Amino acid sequence: MKRVVLIHLMLVCAPAFAGLTYKAQSETTGLRNATINGTVSVDGTHMRMDVTQGDNMIFKDNSIVLSNDGGKTMSVLDPSTKTYYDLQLQELLGSATSMLSRLGDMVKVTFDNPHVSVRDAGDGGRVEGFATRKFVLDASYDMNIDALGQKLTSHMSMNTETWTTPDLSAEMSSFLQMRGMRTGIDVVDKLIEAQSTTMKGFPLKQISTIKVSQGGGNDMTMTTTASVSDIARKNIDASIFAMPGGYTKTDDPVTKMMKQIKMP
Repeated sequence: MKRVVLIHLMLVCAPAFAGLTYKAQSETTGLRNATINGTVSVDGTHMRMDVTQGDNMIFKDNSIVLSNDGGKTMSVLDPSTKTYYDLQLQELLGSATSMLSRLGDMVKVTFDNPHVSVRDAGDGGRVEGFATRKFVLDASYDMNIDALGQKLTSHMSMNTETWTTPDLSAEMSSFLQMRGMRTGIDVVDKLIEAQSTTMKGFPLKQISTIKVSQGGGNDMTMTTTASVSDIARKNIDASIFAMPGGYTKTDDPVTKMMKQIKMP
């Protein structure tokens, strides 16, 4: 009897698999076409993505993304050139406010009439074998641009459908799963964050559509679909999250672009 109890206690107290691995993909069509896919490994605040296919803007093919603070700061490594650069999550998600501020007085932009709503759309069915809940986010705002006296007003709207599962922690999601929940506009994203408190769990699938209306029939649409597959709980060797030696730090692509714009 004692032996049975001991075995039971050993099974109960045995450490559970702390990490998670999965394949992640994000495909964008419309205003611009881009696909990013790769394999993600997450353990606590440590994250690594081995990028198979990049967008050739922020990520090259076969690059590596490392983070040890829950994805807030990421180092993007290029093994072919032994170089890397650091990115803040806000910049990676497309912080238009941050980029425009670097232009100084060249471009003045205001974002007016922000509106955000999030609703629970009920049972989302099973995705990758997990029970899900579906949520729908709608956001809109007006963007007014004054570029050296040339003025332009556009109306932006975004609709995002998200399927989440409570069986996995949201903290194990990658930046690809967060992109569909951000506009890159601080005032709008703060409203989204406040409205999204009811969305729980790990996002297994997202479909986000952004529409830009400028009047005169010049409307533009861009759709991004993010999904994960081959999800596995496992213990992960901590060494894969370590920064390798022999790499040289360079400017990130956004900084490089801004330097070129400001060149005389």
